[in-house]
Amino acid sequence: MGGSGMDRRGFLRRSMVGMLAGSAAAPLWLSGCAAPAARAALGTPAERITATSFAVLRSGGMARGAVVGFRDGHVLTCAHLLDGSDAVPALRRADGAEAEARLVARSPRMDLAVLRVPAGFLAPPAAAPALPASGDMVWAAGAPGLGHAVAQGHVEAPDAEMPGFGRGFTARMPVLMGYSGGPVVDEEGRLLGLTAALPEPGAAGAIAFLTGADLGGLAGGPRRVFVLAIRRAGAEAERLLASAG
Repeated sequence: MGGSGMDRRGFLRRSMVGMLAGSAAAPLWLSGCAAPAARAALGTPAERITATSFAVLRSGGMARGAVVGFRDGHVLTCAHLLDGSDAVPALRRADGAEAEARLVARSPRMDLAVLRVPAGFLAPPAAAPALPASGDMVWAAGAPGLGHAVAQGHVEAPDAEMPGFGRGFTARMPVLMGYSGGPVVDEEGRLLGLTAALPEPGAAGAIAFLTGADLGGLAGGPRRVFVLAIRRAGAEAERLLASAG
């Protein structure tokens, strides 16, 4: 019975990896400001992390997504948010405080970038001790230009790999463009990972790029979302920081 269960789980994981590998992902990088996320998170498991460990990332005068505190003086985000701009990234917290960020390193293995920020700007959040299970409830925070800034959903595949993005899990949530790099937490508010991409974007990415608003997401329901696991992202960030000296 145990062997058969393992085979079945292995088949499901390989199937999910195959589905993600064959998909055209849409990064979720159009965004607004941090304050709506903190307000929308009140009374939810995402309340603490949005108030103390979350900021909107702006580059080239455009809000692109979010960052999450990692360790004092450093934050994590999705590397694709920095594509196409040589400008110094600027961060804005929920309380309106702003700071410039400096790129320390980008991962060649996953969609991850480590940024240096002033000490104390964002607190490192508590990370979940284990990966989520299928069906577990999760909450994501983001900074969309239009629409809700906190989304609730459930884990779909607890072990999924997406080429170019890394390994993590997929969830069904009504996220919008602007959630990239933002936190996904469990029911106790512990960080599970970073929202990274829509494995099945359809026309959502094109619509958002053309209009500046994720009209496809606003009109639809939950989407399959790929979340980069924080345990893997954290280990990679430590490796990058050690290499950077």
